[in-house]
Amino acid sequence: MQSGDTTTKRRRGRFDRFKIIFPILLAGWIPSILTLLVSYTILRDTLESRILRDRQTLIQLVGHLVGHDLGRSSAIISYYQTLPEVAKIFNTPDPSPIAQQWLNSAFYSHPNIDGMFLAGPDGALIASIPTAPEMIGKDAGSTQWREQATASDGPIVSPVHPRLPDRRLATDIVAAVRAPDGTILGYVGDSVLVERIGKRLSAIEFSDRFLFEVLDQNGAALFANDFKPNPRVTSSEGSVFINEIRQNKIGHFEEHGNLYSFSPIEATGWVAVVGQPKSLAYKPVHDLLGRMTVLAAWLVVLTAVFAWLGSRFYQRQMEWTQRLEREVIFNEKMLANMPSGIAFVDPASRRFLHANDAFARMAERFGDLPPGRDITEISCDDVKIAPPGAVERVLTFGTPFQLAEHPLKDKTGMTHFLDINLLRLQGPHETVQGVLYLADDKTRDVTLRQELIAANAAKDQFLALLSHELRSPLAPVIAMVGELEAEVPDSPRVKEALEVVRRNVELEARLIDDLLDVTRISKGKLQLSFETISIHQILQRAYEICRKEIDAKNLEVKFQLHAVHTYVEGDPARLQQVFWNLIKNSVKFTPEKGRITIETLNPTPDKIEARVIDTGIGVEQEKIDKIFNAFEQGQAEITRRFGGLGLGLSISKALIDAHGGRIHVQSPGKDQGATFSVELTTVLTPIDGDGEKHDQPVDREPELAVSSHRRVLLVDDHQDTCIGMKRMLERRGYEITLAHSAEQAVEKVRTEEFDLLISDIGLPDRSGYDLMREVRLNKDLPGIALSGFGSEQDVNQAREAGFSEHLTKPINFERLEKTIQNLLS
Repeated sequence: MQSGDTTTKRRRGRFDRFKIIFPILLAGWIPSILTLLVSYTILRDTLESRILRDRQTLIQLVGHLVGHDLGRSSAIISYYQTLPEVAKIFNTPDPSPIAQQWLNSAFYSHPNIDGMFLAGPDGALIASIPTAPEMIGKDAGSTQWREQATASDGPIVSPVHPRLPDRRLATDIVAAVRAPDGTILGYVGDSVLVERIGKRLSAIEFSDRFLFEVLDQNGAALFANDFKPNPRVTSSEGSVFINEIRQNKIGHFEEHGNLYSFSPIEATGWVAVVGQPKSLAYKPVHDLLGRMTVLAAWLVVLTAVFAWLGSRFYQRQMEWTQRLEREVIFNEKMLANMPSGIAFVDPASRRFLHANDAFARMAERFGDLPPGRDITEISCDDVKIAPPGAVERVLTFGTPFQLAEHPLKDKTGMTHFLDINLLRLQGPHETVQGVLYLADDKTRDVTLRQELIAANAAKDQFLALLSHELRSPLAPVIAMVGELEAEVPDSPRVKEALEVVRRNVELEARLIDDLLDVTRISKGKLQLSFETISIHQILQRAYEICRKEIDAKNLEVKFQLHAVHTYVEGDPARLQQVFWNLIKNSVKFTPEKGRITIETLNPTPDKIEARVIDTGIGVEQEKIDKIFNAFEQGQAEITRRFGGLGLGLSISKALIDAHGGRIHVQSPGKDQGATFSVELTTVLTPIDGDGEKHDQPVDREPELAVSSHRRVLLVDDHQDTCIGMKRMLERRGYEITLAHSAEQAVEKVRTEEFDLLISDIGLPDRSGYDLMREVRLNKDLPGIALSGFGSEQDVNQAREAGFSEHLTKPINFERLEKTIQNLLS
């Protein structure tokens, strides 16, 4: 009501003005009609042009959204195209396993893609996600993209097609991986599902009167209704449209009574199209012209009524103007309060026509803009934010310019990081309107990321140092326990005490190894050595390790090995670690005189499933989903009762995932037992593995004859370690010479003859690596490195320095003696 009263007052306030024009209108209604006819034509053209421009802007937005999705995937492929690791995979004799492992690692780093694949230079599939074992070595649908990818130096976007593994409609973004001489090693690509693009577009609320579509290079429509994937990949109507679009230069055309507007999607060959019946598209114009026609009729009949309608039309124009003014003011306030810098560069003068406060402040802090000077008075080249010539290149070529986390220093010398984007804006007739200049300060994000990286590195360094410091004191303890076991009389109580000490020292070493494994897994640095192995043999070995604990608790163990296809491609040591963890857990959580069943079966010919079933404490249903989390043992009561860190199952799951398998648990409930199942993919039985071999005890090797009185130089700055190892080795018949520094060791090697060097890595004057390099310059002396650091990097560094073997503290003396025998035999 208040709005209506206000409108009435405005009309009454303007009534006096119309009294003046009434005589003119009564005397000149014919010239007025002629003027109306002229206005009729001009107004129609203006409104239709505006409608077309708005439609063009709308379809450009849709095209930009689609292009943005494809652009992100193209950037990922562009990165992997030049990655040496990818080229290395193609150069391997059998790239499929390595490629699949690499894809498993790379794919899950990018949540915005729906699949990845590697294909050979002939288009044959090497590896893919989703996996398609039946397609390995066959053509991967390369007819869709191979010719384009071969001719292009960067990624290309293929036409849409049903994806081979699951027949879902998708497009492939593919790039050729080339050798330094330009030859094609293979192709790397990812797939983007049409339904993903459709879901993003469907999240935008459009008018029901519009029909949106996206056409690929062949004119195939991506969507049906409501942005759902089009079940028909090809369409004759789409081919007609794509031909019409390629011939059209103005961004819209009419076909069969419909009005279509389109916008090419950059770097894809696709086109975004919006269609609408022409009568519906121009309905606002027709409605307005209909009113004007009625107005003209009234002008002819009665000029007084014409004056009244003229005043009403004038009033509407004023309200429209006021509304536009309010919208302009709102937009200006919104831009002024945005934290990102936004400016508009005039294409003719290269000056800033508009800039919000955030951009002006950035220009003063980073762009050498003098304080107090109006930014609209200077050229864009005088603001040193974007690189020189960037604006000019965008205006000339139209290619958007993007610069992520560009470092700039403010007047205090502090470095800031800015995201800079330059976009050329064009009118409906491809006239350049200017450059949109966007600057966003990302200093806080970069600083936080650097702090997180530094904190993560510090954590890894801390764990490595902690491991070393915890391992070093364990070596002399193990050595002295062995010495006591060999020298003390046959006293059951003493031997039992020594066994308790040895068992707990080995347990602590195992806990340290678990902590380091968790660190390697979290950083993606877990290395596996794959070979063809029998799951039955691995299970037997894991069982042998746990036999003492099984006998101690008087547990009944049954083997039900029903699987026929037992061979898999895997790392023997890591798979043994997995099954040892599962059997050890069953032994640990099963009460005395309980039962453990170890069984295998083939659910399908290409799968083997190994199960460890116990009658232990079971797993509560609400804890099953979290049982494979690190440091998770179900509940605090279990931790207090049974001990442990809760890392074994977490490590086991990561290892099985790295083998491409699956591990899961089932349990009826508390105190009702549990079943842990591991499923792996089988391979063909090796030629020499037709029958199951009877497993030999773990680590049993042929005895190597080593002559006595071999001289060994032992280098370690830890006195207790030297004493313990010297006694153990002398008791085994070796002549031991001690050195407590690298300098002493070099002098003894120079003046005496030795058959073997055993050295700690952390020496007081220099590292064991430096010692071994210096010794190897003059003598071909084999060496064994001892260290509390046990990562793959430490092992590789020891071998590069000249050591033949690398052993981790605390030292397993049986393994040390076998290593010495291997080196001296």
